[in-house]
Order: sequence, then structure tokens, then C-alpha cells
Amino acid sequence: MLRARAEIDLNALTDNFRTIRARVTGHARVLCVVKADAYGHGAVPIARHLEVQGADFFGVVTVDEGIELREHGIVKPILVMGGVMPWDDVEAFREHSLTPVIADLQAFSRLASDAANRRQEIKVHVKVDTGMGRLGFSYNDLDALAAALRASKYVKVEGVMSHFSSSEVRDSYGLLQIDRFRDVVALLRKNGVEPEILHMANGGAVCQYPEAHFDMVRVGIMLYGAYPDRSLAEKIVVHPVMRLVSRVAYVREFPAGSPLSYGRTFVTQRTTHVACVAMGYADGVPRALSNKGAVLIKGQRVPIVGRVCMDFFLADVTGVADVTPGEEVILVGTSGNNSISPDEVAEQVGTIPYEILCGISRRVPRAYV
Repeated sequence: MLRARAEIDLNALTDNFRTIRARVTGHARVLCVVKADAYGHGAVPIARHLEVQGADFFGVVTVDEGIELREHGIVKPILVMGGVMPWDDVEAFREHSLTPVIADLQAFSRLASDAANRRQEIKVHVKVDTGMGRLGFSYNDLDALAAALRASKYVKVEGVMSHFSSSEVRDSYGLLQIDRFRDVVALLRKNGVEPEILHMANGGAVCQYPEAHFDMVRVGIMLYGAYPDRSLAEKIVVHPVMRLVSRVAYVREFPAGSPLSYGRTFVTQRTTHVACVAMGYADGVPRALSNKGAVLIKGQRVPIVGRVCMDFFLADVTGVADVTPGEEVILVGTSGNNSISPDEVAEQVGTIPYEILCGISRRVPRAYV
């Protein structure tokens, strides 16, 4: 019997993937983002499953993430979206058949030199900054980039990409970014660069910007059943893939006036039955849930009381009959008629569901069902 586990529902993953694909316009491909250990769900088993379901590409951020997938048998194209970092060994892209994103001239120069020395072509995706203000070539860089591409015999631009700053809302700034992207592509084509794949849309844009689906969309958090913004739940229905479960370690009764946990931030107002749950912030339970979060025990929603500790937290189970040690505790997922989503937990602690899912530590075993 495990103290905690993260149950990964592969059927829910399949359903989410098919739902998203059905929303993609035309013949656009789907790149499944499996960075950050597939948002805490386990990159290798998730990628294996999605490869069978028909994923066209996988997206990671680091070379090491890409190598891990290759070493475990993933054969579909893998795009290293984080770009070529100064510390990356450019040979690794070739050795493991990883497709690099180039976002600056220095990275391009390193890849071009390596390809020329080997006299072997390498495919790249060029990232342009259309208003995100992070990675990518700016407008001022485009002439120099075009000249460098013309001069390089061995660098083939397979794709051109950009990134929305806030795709979950359809507004004039998002439309401006699309117009800028089209202008960049037109300029590159004028200079003889004919990319096979144009891609800009992430999960939010799948719903809000169908004109930005182009040749491929990149989908991350919605694959796993959470939303870039909860308002998107009105436009597309996806279901949480992870069910986060712990167990009751013991149950104690405290009289009124008893302080609980570190700092005495909670004091019982009546005779209170308290379950000590065997998870804490070392497992990924946000400490910010102290005195305001909730969990499900025997299908009932019960409040977290006192401060969340490194390895344990407390829940008030006074209104739940017959809670005994070993009882399941649901932190994310469904029990009876109640459910708690990653989006709800994120809202309670003032963050985003990405952080909640990515924060679940490796101390919590993943079980695939």
C-alpha cells in the first residue's frame, strides 16, 4: 500500500487528444508538448501513448528531455523548443535526431558551422518574436537572418514559429501578432526560404484563433485536462488525466481551543476530528493551501486545517463518519459526486494549473491505468 500516488488515466488522455484534434482546422498537424516530464505526468509513458494515438510531433524544451524520449523508443519528430542554448552540445541534435529551434544568430552560426564541417544537412525551426517579448528573432534581425540562411548550404528551415502572449483571449493584440507572423513568413519567402511547417497556435489559440492553426498546432496543458484559462472550459471540454491520491495516516480527536500544526494558525472551535494525511509540500501539495484548501475523503469535501507541512497536512473530518487510517484522500480528481480539478487548486493558491501539475514531485509514484 502506497502513502501516495498519481494515477494517470490514459483513456482520458486519448479523449483529450481526439477532442483537440477535432478542433484543429484543415490538415494541421498536432505537436504534443511533453516538456517538464509531461507536466508532471511522466514524459516517456505519455509520449509512447500519444505516439500510438497519432501525435505528429513532440515538443520539449531541453536537449536532455529529447534524448530521454529517443532512448525510450520514441520515433516521431521531436522539436527542442527552448532553442540552442550556449551550453548545448550541437552534435547532440544530430546524434539523437532532434530538431532544434533557432532564436538568435549565435545559435544559427553554431549549427551552421557544425553542419558545414560534417557536410550534412540539419533541419531547424526558426522562431520569431511577434510580441511575446521573450525568445525569437526580432524584426531588426530578419535581414541578417535571411542573409545567413542564403549563405548556409546545410541548414534547412523546416519550420517557422512564433508564440502568443495571451492566446486564451481573442483580442486586437493577438490578431496583430498573427499579421506580424504572416509578414515575417512573406519576407523569408521573398528571400528564398520556403518552410514546410508554419506554427503559432498553442492550446488557447486552438479555440480562439483558428486562423493561426497554419500547418501545426502545439498543445500542452489541455492534453492533461486543465486549461490555460478557466474561461476556455466553455469552448472545449477536456478531462483531468491525473488523479492525485494520498492516505490517512491517523485520526485524532481534539477538544475546543486546540492549536493545530506549525505556528498555531488554526485553533479548533469545537471538538474536532482531524485526519493526518501522508503528503506535504515535499510531494507537491502547495503550502499556500494551508487553512483554505480542501480534499475529498469518502466522497465528501473536507477542509485543510493548519499549515501544510513537508510530509503531512491535516484535514477536518468531523462531519465524515468512520474515517480510519488507510482511507484514501483525493487531492485532485473525483470521489463520489465531488471533484477537485488542477484549475481549482491553482485558483485557491493564486497560481496556474501548470505549476500545480509540474510541482508534483518524483517522490509520488505514477501509476498508469
